Amino acid sequence: MIEESPSAGFEIEGDSIDAEAIMQEIRARIRARRAEAKARGLDWEAYADGLYPLPADAVLSRDLHEAVRRAALGYDKIPVEMALTETRLPLVGGLWQRARAALHELVLFYVNRLAARQVHFNEQTARALVMLVRDLEAEVSDLRARISELEAKQT
Repeated sequence: MIEESPSAGFEIEGDSIDAEAIMQEIRARIRARRAEAKARGLDWEAYADGLYPLPADAVLSRDLHEAVRRAALGYDKIPVEMALTETRLPLVGGLWQRARAALHELVLFYVNRLAARQVHFNEQTARALVMLVRDLEAEVSDLRARISELEAKQT
């Protein structure tokens, strides 16, 4: 059975297919979505590049928000899996391969226990970062409002 990758191209055959009309429709839909995003106050280009919109009251940088978002999404992504290479030893190769597999499984057992602890730590760290950014955003907004109020009183 031959499996194709999801990124493999595809072809549509037929005389009634108008590629230019399809491209015009795609462009029209992109323009409409861009206009809709702009009307809603979203950064279309950033969203199209895979960056998520900043909160409306964001005062800290996009890079900080993006880093915290990625940390919150990826805290539990610790892939630990068996990676056993094939041996080419005559006569004892099969026995040696089974012994190696058993040892690798034992190592993976302990590594996965450690990984579970690391995931818990990462989760708590990601939560702390999210809360810290929220608190900093509120603090900066409050301080800016107080500065504006004091400047207004001086004039």
